[in-house]
Amino acid sequence: MAKQKRKFSILKDKKSARNLLLISVFILFAKLILIFSLRDGAWLGADGESYLKGTDALIKDGWLSKDSVLTYWPAGYPIVIRALAYLSLSDAPRLLSIFQSLVYFAAVAFFVEVLRQSKLKKLAIPAALILGLNPTLALSSLVVGYESLSASCMLASVALIYRYQINSAHKSLLGTVIWVALIQSFSGFMQPRNLLIGLIIFLVWGLFQASRKKLFLILVVGTLVMLSLPFGLIFRNMSANGSAVLSKNLSVNMTIGAGDSATGGYSDSGGLRCAPTPPAATASDAQTIKCVLIWYAKHPTKSLKLFFNKTIYYWSPWSGPLRNGTMARNPWLKIDPIAKIESSASGRSVVEGWVGKTISYIWLFGGLAFLVWGFLWVRRSDGLERQLAALAGVPVVVGWLISLAFFGDHRFRLPSMGLSLFFQLAGYQALKERFFRPSTPSTLVAKPRTR
Repeated sequence: MAKQKRKFSILKDKKSARNLLLISVFILFAKLILIFSLRDGAWLGADGESYLKGTDALIKDGWLSKDSVLTYWPAGYPIVIRALAYLSLSDAPRLLSIFQSLVYFAAVAFFVEVLRQSKLKKLAIPAALILGLNPTLALSSLVVGYESLSASCMLASVALIYRYQINSAHKSLLGTVIWVALIQSFSGFMQPRNLLIGLIIFLVWGLFQASRKKLFLILVVGTLVMLSLPFGLIFRNMSANGSAVLSKNLSVNMTIGAGDSATGGYSDSGGLRCAPTPPAATASDAQTIKCVLIWYAKHPTKSLKLFFNKTIYYWSPWSGPLRNGTMARNPWLKIDPIAKIESSASGRSVVEGWVGKTISYIWLFGGLAFLVWGFLWVRRSDGLERQLAALAGVPVVVGWLISLAFFGDHRFRLPSMGLSLFFQLAGYQALKERFFRPSTPSTLVAKPRTR
């Protein structure tokens, strides 16, 4: 009898894993059909033309091209496109969409499979559907922009670490650290801001370990491997233009969100003007960063107001009166009903009026409420799910904090959006268990509290 039960359990487990994979495969197949139906095989993102211009410079002049676009924007993403162009120069955008879709498929499939092996297994199928079908996040893999690959890297990194924590007796710590570091290195290669997220992920992961030796291994090996590709990018820029930088637009973006006339958004006319140190004609990156930080320190009241505005803009809807950012090319807007209503004068008056603003604020703060509630629900566990809450929370929280140093843009939340959707799903599950099925015991075991 015991053997039969065990055999039945194994078969049920295999069937569950197969069904999860089939969901991701079906969604990938649908996206491939869409990719081949597009004339160019991809849509342009916010900085799409700049990335393609950088790719053209690499094709024309080689890897050490002196074109300024490769130092102003991070050259990592154009290098990815250039590598794919070796397969087919004329069809590079389509190959990029296929590559990004395959990477996102693998990241989502792996993330939900790890969820299935945990106490959160009831969230696995809903997570597979939401991550696979969320129009903005899923369709971003068909866009010329680094966001989809960064989102895939965040999902895969958290899943790898959590899988190790679940099966630490059967997994190699060093091997897991190297894999996570390589993934984060690739993410930072395309967007340097992601390096800070990777560093804090390693720190949080290391603090979960029982020994300082393991903490040291994770921090040192992880950081060194993670910096490998970005250092290669610095070497490229230094060899090509004599600029030992990853990207020159980081300091420029910091000035956009600071200053007396700034409101915290990207499209505003405000911004801080930082004077150079003579005899230089323009302020260096280090001088600009110092200038911005000094301004924030000298204007605490204005800074707090800007930080609040940036927070609203960062979490703002994709359409409607509260939207603020560089997502005008979001593929979802092609079919977004709010965008359709806004296209007429009468519809615009409704959307921009009190009705539209009320709905937008409900969407914004409702989404944040579900996110926080979901985080707390996962964190209540005494087991490893508490660690998952911290690991998955790092990209979400740090991504938002980074935006405070720059400007508010809802596009900036795309790299961590897969994880924020996971928390919102957990928040919905917590709401359902609390109010709609009170007799059903929670998936997680709440930590006992003393009175």
